[in-house]
Amino acid sequence: MSEALPSFPKAPLKQEGRACFFKDVRFWCILCLLLLLGIGIRFHNLTDVLVGGNFYFVDADCYSRMSRAQQVSESPGTVIRHQDFENWPEGVESHATAPMDYAIVFLERVLRVAWPEIGRLAVLKKSTLDLAGALVSPLLGMLLCGFLAAWSAGYGASSSPWRCAWWVVPLLAALSPPLVHATVFGRPDHQSLLLLFLAIALGAEQRLQAVPSNGWAWTGGMAWGAALWVSLYEPAVLLGVVLLLGIWPWRSSWTLAYRSRWALGMLALIGCGWLVDGIHFVLPDSHWKDVLQRWGSTIGELQAHEDLGVFSAWTGFLVWIAPVWLLWLVRRQGRLVCGWLLLWLILAGLAFWQARWSPYFVLGFILCLPLIFSTLGSSVRIGGSFLLSLYPVFADWEHRCFPEAATIEQRYLERSERINARLAAERMRSPERLPFLAVWWYSPALAYWSGQPAVAGSGHEGIAGIVDSARFFLATEPAVAQEILQRRNVRVVVASDSARAVENSAAILGQLPSEKPLAEKLWGADSNRVWGLEGETNVTTFRLLRVPQ
Repeated sequence: MSEALPSFPKAPLKQEGRACFFKDVRFWCILCLLLLLGIGIRFHNLTDVLVGGNFYFVDADCYSRMSRAQQVSESPGTVIRHQDFENWPEGVESHATAPMDYAIVFLERVLRVAWPEIGRLAVLKKSTLDLAGALVSPLLGMLLCGFLAAWSAGYGASSSPWRCAWWVVPLLAALSPPLVHATVFGRPDHQSLLLLFLAIALGAEQRLQAVPSNGWAWTGGMAWGAALWVSLYEPAVLLGVVLLLGIWPWRSSWTLAYRSRWALGMLALIGCGWLVDGIHFVLPDSHWKDVLQRWGSTIGELQAHEDLGVFSAWTGFLVWIAPVWLLWLVRRQGRLVCGWLLLWLILAGLAFWQARWSPYFVLGFILCLPLIFSTLGSSVRIGGSFLLSLYPVFADWEHRCFPEAATIEQRYLERSERINARLAAERMRSPERLPFLAVWWYSPALAYWSGQPAVAGSGHEGIAGIVDSARFFLATEPAVAQEILQRRNVRVVVASDSARAVENSAAILGQLPSEKPLAEKLWGADSNRVWGLEGETNVTTFRLLRVPQ
């Protein structure tokens, strides 16, 4: 007869076993090496983010977050429910919540005290808020790797081969491109905080399925509640899937007592979020539906993946073997594995549908690694097969770190454009309120650097401002442009690359201009006065034009 396979899921360590691995010097040495690897990779874009002592964040949404953090830093205790620095003058009821705002401000307060005042690093002492915004996601990424390492090292019995191969979980968390992008240097986005909470919530779910405990019940429930406080989109979808899978009859390992503690922990955090932020769904009016779809088609993270090969670059070759392996485990070790297989496949479908789901797919895959390797009887087999499967991940990082000449040139042009955008914003700084109109993808950055409110923004709640910006740059009649300027009380128009402005505006509005649009006229070499707008003519990238009052 063949040797019986170990049952799954395996019970967590007993108390003395758990204390043993925390006292293991090898564990801490390997963990430190993995964290150094992870933090180093997350700084691969350092020369793009930190240029000439100034910070240039990765996404437009990051500048909206930093504008919120700036207000909180100037008035501690503030909770921002309404943002008036975009969609001027109406503003927006943003979906952003306080936890990420205060994570940035807390780190900024620490840096004020801890950052050196002498030496080469002292030049950043006056930019502690920007520095905190740039550092917060890599630090959260390291907390994510640290949690996954502890969760993985405490998995299974002390005699299990997995006890010597726990490092595969934090290694993939440190290397996987989607997780790196979500927690990269210069990206103060709530996604990094969300991934940490969801990792804890889903990790606790696995523990509770194996051997329920009060500690994991409270931890899992509070992690779900914190994730729902940060965002009501991805956590709500994942929680719905988990609860749906939880009604299966073979998911009977939870008793009513553990379920009640889990629910109380979650409701406690949701209640805190409701009291602090007043959590609510922010949905635009129905008549913006078609416009939102067209606008979303211009945003990279909302695009579908056309090549299945990206899954290999995210997790390695093992991603193609894992479903078959898990199905085999369903037959050999019980149907409990089926729930995690279905959860992971749902995340794969979501990641293929929209790029924004790719970090959550990778997280689900990472949490399935102990299941996938549960049948290998040797830690050498686990480690060796895992490292060999990572070849596509290493190849992807090789292309990222050593790009082609065309990619280097494109990065240089984008860096120069960001620098010029900042110079234009500094020219708008004034104690007087000067609302401005610019293309939507640069509006949050210009608003943050200048301190002036923008008509457009980068959030769906401000779609009305985005549409007005597109209509303005695509206008062929002076009356259309003047009506927008008057209704929005615009004082400054920021003209930029007319080709991209026309292309993006046409995509949003779903129509092409019948003649030369305003965006091209404002950018013409001899445009010292167009439709009453006049101003700078001797700049190369961004031009400020005054609106007559």
